Amino acid sequence: MSTYHGDDEIVMVPVPRSQLRAVYAVLANPPAEQGAPEQVEEEIKVYRQGSWTKTKVIRLESQLKNPGIRALLTLVAEQAPAELTFEAAVQATGIETNLLRAQLGSLSKIAKRLFDVPYWPMEVRYAEGGEAIYSMDPKIAEWWFEATGQRP
Repeated sequence: MSTYHGDDEIVMVPVPRSQLRAVYAVLANPPAEQGAPEQVEEEIKVYRQGSWTKTKVIRLESQLKNPGIRALLTLVAEQAPAELTFEAAVQATGIETNLLRAQLGSLSKIAKRLFDVPYWPMEVRYAEGGEAIYSMDPKIAEWWFEATGQRP
């Protein structure tokens, strides 16, 4: 189905709901026209977690259905660049320790499926006692809030 709107033909294309935000992101920031210089998307390197771009954050966010992981990423983003301990995340989210650990495993699986690597958009380091400590680059936090439609 298509209609005309001025000089542009409007085309209806079926898109899986899970990919809708990614499609909107591309439409909002279309690739450079042929012959025009290609714009390079800003990339933030996260220690041991690869490089992240706004597009990658949007893609990840669109696939995250688990409210626990979404809550954890939002908590880390709200504190960026300050650190958040795993224990503080458990208390803030109200999710049982073992359940939150399992949900973090699902974050790795989703990232691996999307990007071929099990990276997260936040840094993870471990304290002397083995507790995980999370932090996020402020730019990635900004992209997270844009993707979720939330304001910090």
